[in-house]
Amino acid sequence: MKKSIWLSIVTIFLFQSIASSVFSEESVNDTSNNLPKTATAVIEKINKDMAELYKKSNYYTMETNKGKLREDLLQNQIKSNNSNFEIVYGGNHEWLEHSNMFAFSGYSIDGDSVSTEGAPWYAGWSGIQIQNFNMIKEPWKDSGVKSSYKIRKNDFDAFVGRDIEYLVNSGGTFEQAILTGLNLSYAGKKYERFIYNNQDKEYKDRVVYTQNTTPSKGGRWIDYVHVLQPPTYLSWGSGRIYIQGSNGNITYLGIPIAPFILQVNDLSPHFETLPTGAVAGQEVTVGIRIRSSFATQKTTDYAWKITSNGKEIPVRYHGHASTLAGEIMLAANTANNILFATFTMPDEDVYIQFNLNRLKSPNEVFYGNNEIYGWIKKVNSMPTTKGSFDLDYNVLSKKVKFGLADGAAIKAVLQPQYSDFTWSGNATGALEVINNSDTIYRYFRVENNPLVNDAASTIVRQPDIIASLQRPDFGDDPVNGKWYINPAPYTPNQKSGNISFQGTVSRNFTRNYQVCSTTKNGEGKDVESCQTYTESGSTSAPFTPGEDVKTIRTYIYNGAKQIAPKLYKNSIDKNKADSLIRKLFWTSEPYNYNVIRWMAHEDENKNLQDWTKVKGQFERIFTQQASGDIGWKVENSMAQAYKKARATAKKMLNDKSNYDTAVFATDKQLQGYDYPIKSGYYFNPVGTYTFTLETVTFKDTDKDTKDHKDLVEELTNSFRYETDLMYINNDKVAVNLRNEPLSKNGNNFARKPAALSVEDNTGVNDAKLLTVENSFTKDVEEIPYSQERESDKGTHEFWKNILEGYSQSSTLGSFNNFKYREYVGLNQNIYKITEKSTVTITINKDHIPVYTTAEMPDGKYYVKAWLADVELSKSTNAYKSLGKLVGIKPLDQIEVTVKGSMFDDLNN
Repeated sequence: MKKSIWLSIVTIFLFQSIASSVFSEESVNDTSNNLPKTATAVIEKINKDMAELYKKSNYYTMETNKGKLREDLLQNQIKSNNSNFEIVYGGNHEWLEHSNMFAFSGYSIDGDSVSTEGAPWYAGWSGIQIQNFNMIKEPWKDSGVKSSYKIRKNDFDAFVGRDIEYLVNSGGTFEQAILTGLNLSYAGKKYERFIYNNQDKEYKDRVVYTQNTTPSKGGRWIDYVHVLQPPTYLSWGSGRIYIQGSNGNITYLGIPIAPFILQVNDLSPHFETLPTGAVAGQEVTVGIRIRSSFATQKTTDYAWKITSNGKEIPVRYHGHASTLAGEIMLAANTANNILFATFTMPDEDVYIQFNLNRLKSPNEVFYGNNEIYGWIKKVNSMPTTKGSFDLDYNVLSKKVKFGLADGAAIKAVLQPQYSDFTWSGNATGALEVINNSDTIYRYFRVENNPLVNDAASTIVRQPDIIASLQRPDFGDDPVNGKWYINPAPYTPNQKSGNISFQGTVSRNFTRNYQVCSTTKNGEGKDVESCQTYTESGSTSAPFTPGEDVKTIRTYIYNGAKQIAPKLYKNSIDKNKADSLIRKLFWTSEPYNYNVIRWMAHEDENKNLQDWTKVKGQFERIFTQQASGDIGWKVENSMAQAYKKARATAKKMLNDKSNYDTAVFATDKQLQGYDYPIKSGYYFNPVGTYTFTLETVTFKDTDKDTKDHKDLVEELTNSFRYETDLMYINNDKVAVNLRNEPLSKNGNNFARKPAALSVEDNTGVNDAKLLTVENSFTKDVEEIPYSQERESDKGTHEFWKNILEGYSQSSTLGSFNNFKYREYVGLNQNIYKITEKSTVTITINKDHIPVYTTAEMPDGKYYVKAWLADVELSKSTNAYKSLGKLVGIKPLDQIEVTVKGSMFDDLNN
């Protein structure tokens, strides 16, 4: 029997040895004739190995302080044709009531208890696999272990014997012997085989150790195993690992170290990697590992056969051999040789066959495991999934979430070539989801697609795709002022978003097989000897590949280049010479304004959020109806001004105080004239005239307007006070009203009409005879606007006239059809400015006496106030389009009759 495994009584585990591993005489390559036939011979053989291998003479004795050598157990092993032995001293101890047997058959050379063959784990099990224990590295150096168990480093701890034939493939260490011991004893075996009295039965289906695994903490077994007894060619070795408990206690577990004889004389190929399936066009690699248990290097033959639909396919062979068939040299007692075949998966299934040692050189006990074969199934792609997403007119980005391939189950099915296998560990791998349209699917993320680590043979993934569709990727980037001109706004810009998926999963497995032979025992009877081997391999399978194609439709509208302007009135009402009231209408001067629109980001539930102000592509032009109201009025007419003096003259009175403005003739025969005078007396210019101008204009500033100021000046300058009367100045020179000398026409002075104006306001004697007074008021009203997205009530109708997306501008269709509506950009203003000026023009405000010349000929003379035409077209203001403002002719007038002179009155 092989060396038993022992765990300190303070731990919850107790392991024992399993059934002995058996090799026939033939299985050891004709060395059976040299195997010992008695207990004494066994000790002699093993002691010889101890001396040759480890330089330890007479290591095993026939008796220790625990008792005598159990020769009965050795003799039973010899009779059973065993080729490996456990050395036990003393007697049975610790009765197991529920199993009706002793737990231990005796003691080792060092006094450790040796488990009875077939004894259960009477202390139970925690469910943690052996390789996953919290082992203490190099326990012979750990103070806690040394204190608790009084151990020290011996010659076999971290042992390296590079000259020992059986340790060559382990670098001279016991690593492979430890692995072989663990594999033979526990690999792939479930706890139910070792359970005692239903303790911890909830773990009965758990495997206690995974084949060929090393400590999960890292490193090798030899880093953790304190060797108590080294192995020899025939005898088992033993050691311990020490375990740090969560409560601080340190426990230990016995570790079997296999004899070297259990590692010889069989050749077998095993699939290292064999995909269950593959997609046509996919590169496939099949790996075959060749195991040799011969103690020496061997050379043998091999051959591949790889076909599809009965025909050979092109294959690249590589690894430890690079040809279809040939010879391969195998190192002793290893499984390091791996052969690979790589090919492109055709449109049919692929058949794989591999043969080893067909020529039966070297000789093996069993040749039935020298041929392996398998199939790789062709996996068909899924049908392409199609769909679409819309990016609406007012959406800057759209977050999308959808099930890849419409949520279909994407599967990979693992199936090794054998019916009798045990999965070893979980399936691993990944479904790879590839964004082939990274300029369309931004912020691409895959959810519900974890890396494969599943305890299953059919792996299913149903990933969800999360991504963002960005408007700039479709040529329209209004946020950054890069607008796409779309001549057909009802037709979207379209692109395709392509996502492909593929991937592979793999899973390791183990399977046990036996190599048996029949030989004669010492009594001449046939005895069958069988050795159970555990092989490991892996299989892989692709996820069913496919493509998910979505059509992305982006609707684009960035506004009309021009909005048809409102037509305003451009005219002058009552523009006639006899009308004192005029109404001017003109289109205000244009102002350009920046506009914005609102655009949003759409989430995966189609909710619009994170509304954003986006600058409009085109400026909008503000115009409005401007107007001006002009009203002239004669405040104090000539008739009114001369009334008092004229009335006094009619009464033929000589009261000078009543002749305040002029001296009218008192002659009775002259009273039939409206305004009779005799030359030489004063006849003062008189009259008061006003006009009111009220303008309504629209400006981007609230300052006084040039429009109003200029128009006031133009109207004021249009005023004329004119007469052809003849005057005399202080220099005794006959002059006209403007103090311009008169010329003679024969014996009389010729008439020379003259007019006062704002610009020429001085008269006889250069006296100021025309004065102007002005009163001014202004009212400013800002035209309001709002950027409130959900209501347009805060925006004045005047704005809506020029903005797109409103009924007032006849563009409501842009809002209804393209979700486009404009708002005035911030920090821009327009003001309605109402200005009113009242201008008073007074003639001879200071009542300066102005004398007519006594030499003025008799006749009829005129005095009149009138307004000249105003050529608005010469203005730089918006009302220049109105053309001519017709003057008023006359505004006020009288006819003066001259009969005689002042000398007539003096002579009378």
